[in-house]
Order: sequence, then C-alpha cells, then structure tokens
Amino acid sequence: MKEYQFTPSSKMLTVTEGLEVEVDFVARRVAFSCYGKITTLNGTPQPDVVIEAAGAGDCALIEEGVSGSEGEFRIRGLTPNCPITVSVRTDKSTDVRRASPASRLIQVAEADTENVNFIIFHQPTTFDITGYIDIADEYIPTTKIILIDESREHGRKVHTSLLDQSRLFIYPEMDLSHSFTLKLESSLSPSMYNFKIPDVKLKSEGPYQHTDIAFKPIRKSVPQEQVTRASFTAVAVIVLSMVLAANHATLVPCLLKYIIV
Repeated sequence: MKEYQFTPSSKMLTVTEGLEVEVDFVARRVAFSCYGKITTLNGTPQPDVVIEAAGAGDCALIEEGVSGSEGEFRIRGLTPNCPITVSVRTDKSTDVRRASPASRLIQVAEADTENVNFIIFHQPTTFDITGYIDIADEYIPTTKIILIDESREHGRKVHTSLLDQSRLFIYPEMDLSHSFTLKLESSLSPSMYNFKIPDVKLKSEGPYQHTDIAFKPIRKSVPQEQVTRASFTAVAVIVLSMVLAANHATLVPCLLKYIIV
C-alpha cells in the first residue's frame, strides 16, 4: 500500500457491543510502479534477478524488485515527475555477469511505466582457446599441437590436434577454473634441425584466450670435413666400380678360381 495515501490517515473508534460502525477512507494514489521482464538473449525468462530503481537529481529514493518465475518484475513506490534510473543489480543476483542495457532512465508520470525489459548474460563456466602458428608450409605435416590440462585431480588430460594450412586452431568450452599448457610437438630430427619447442601457459581471463606461436626450425649445415670425407669416399667407390667394370673379364675367372678352391 506504499503507493496510496489515505484520508483520514487514522480514526479513533469506540467499540460498543452489538453496534456496527462504518468508516470511510479516501485513497489517493501518490506513487506508481515500474513493470518489466528479465530474459536471456534467446528469450528464456530469468527468475530471482534483483532490479533497482534509483532516483536521480532531487529524487532521493531507492526501491528494489525481484523477478518472478516468468522473469516478470514490479518495482513499487516510484514518485511521479521524477527521473528514475532502473538497472539490474549483478552483485545481488546469482550468476549474472552483466545486463543489456546496463540501465534505463524513465520519467515517472501519473501512471505506471511498463516494458522496462532487460537481457542478462550469465557468468561463463567455460572459455575457448584459439591460436595461430607462424610456421613454414614444409613443416606443417610434421607438427602437432598439444594442449595439457594442468588442473585435473587424477592425471593430466592431453588434447592433441594436427595443424592444417590455415595455421589456426581452437579448443572450445574448456574448464574456466583450470590452467593449461599449450605446446608444439615436431617429428623433425634434432640432428638435422635446430628448433625450440614453444611452451605457453594459459589461464582463463574472459570468454576466450588467443595466443600466437612462432615455430621456425633451421636446417643444420654439414661441417666441411664431413663433406670432404664423403666426397673422397664417393670418388673411391666410383673409381673402384669403373676398374671392376673394365677388367671384369680378367677378375671374374680369378675370383671364381679362389671360390672353387
């Protein structure tokens, strides 16, 4: 009854046994209500969300309402001819991250205000990990992406994926409260290439995290003495082959003679 003023505000009565007394009061409406609805982005009604109406300027008032099972709410006791800021109290509502719009300014007239609606966004329970690998085309087939969940109680969970030509990757809906290590795995031989395996630590800070990783193997150069030794060996083999080919008519009978003996 906070929206009505009664005249008289009170009246004294003398109660006499067997006597019926009729008392008249005149009600005059002095305040009005704000009506609205709370839903999610897909239109699902949201109950138990706290909405606040705060007076602006010289209108010093604060009133609250709570959304019902169908998301509807009513805030009572708003003074007419008074600018009112209506907003969702995310600090008093469970699992509400933000609302759209953040607030609405209404001007209360000599009537109720309707359709003051809000869309709310819940606190995320998962987040996405995305990334880009800076790598040459020739090394893509030999490279894998490894994501390790470091927060699991019973052993670490490992996610492995192959790299494609886009060089982009995504791990959707990862546990929000967990810590992760992102690294690359290469089948390149360390004896032939110089490379460093990148290692990135990740922890959720919002609905997603993106990281860029550079992987640039360098082919090792062969020492000059190994090249020279290999060249001499190759030349010796070629010369020996030529000698055997030119003298096979003489050498073959000799070899057969020794084998038979």
